[in-house]
Amino acid sequence: MTEKSERQAQNLAAVQAFLMSVDLYFIDEETAIFYSQLKAAVFNQFAPKDKNKRRSTSIGDLGFDDHDLWIAATAIQHNLILVSADSDFVRIRQAQPFLVESWL
Repeated sequence: MTEKSERQAQNLAAVQAFLMSVDLYFIDEETAIFYSQLKAAVFNQFAPKDKNKRRSTSIGDLGFDDHDLWIAATAIQHNLILVSADSDFVRIRQAQPFLVESWL
């Protein structure tokens, strides 16, 4: 949103300073493997057991967002503590254990 700001240069400098102070974890092939394993585990844990119902069920139908699965997969891959108050991560953890904390 720095592009839409009245103080583009100042805000861009603030964003760049922030990014220099944090670790970034990029999505790579290994992340994709963790993601696919996690998605399968979540589906197996929460999808209907009836084969006919399973075929027409998506991960979204189960109340999960693919973005959350990518975030969790990245945390699992790098052995990180995921800090979030989003209860979806607690549900995801039922299918695949990983560290989640809420600081609220």
